[in-house]
Amino acid sequence: MVQGARDVYLRFAFSLSVIASWACSPGGKARAPDWKRVPVSLELRLAAGSPAPGLVPAAVYGQGKTVYLHPEAHLSNSDIVRVEAVKTRIGKGLILQIWLTRAGASRLKQATGRHIGDSLAVLIDTVVMAVPVIQQAIGSDPKIPIDIGVPLEPKEAQQLAASVSKTWPPASAASGRKVAKDRR
Repeated sequence: MVQGARDVYLRFAFSLSVIASWACSPGGKARAPDWKRVPVSLELRLAAGSPAPGLVPAAVYGQGKTVYLHPEAHLSNSDIVRVEAVKTRIGKGLILQIWLTRAGASRLKQATGRHIGDSLAVLIDTVVMAVPVIQQAIGSDPKIPIDIGVPLEPKEAQQLAASVSKTWPPASAASGRKVAKDRR
C-alpha cells in the first residue's frame, strides 16, 4: 500500500513538473518572443543554475543557457504601479524602471533579503531575459523605482518599450488624462 501511494505521488509530481515546465517555458528555440504584445507581463522568480526537485528549466533569451526557476513569482504585474522603459546609453537594450505597490515592495524586500547571493530571474512575457545575482535586499521604498536591465537588440528594445508604455502609460500621460477628466 505504501509503495502504491508513492507511485501515485511520483506520477503526480512528474505530471505537475511537465505541466509547469510547459507553462513557464519560453516555448522552445523556434518561437521568437512577440515584443509588441500588450499587456506586457513581468515576473521576478528565484533561479538556480542546476536542476532540483520542483524547479522548472527555462532558456535565457539570447544566451544559450538554461536556468531552473522556482515555481512562485516574488513579483508580478499585480505588484506593479508603473513601469517606464529607458534607453541605455550604449543604445542596446533597455532599463525598465519599476514602481511597486507597498505590498509588492515589502514582499520583494523580504524575499531578496533572505536570498542574497542567489539568482533572480527577470521574466518578460514568460521569457527569461536576465538572471542577476541578488547583492542586497531590493524594493524597500515604493516611491523609488527598481531598475532592471533588459538585453535586447535596438529594434526589439523599441518594440518592448512601446508595449510597456501601452501597458503602463507614462505618468505624464496618466495625469494629463486625469486633468482632462477633471475639467469636464
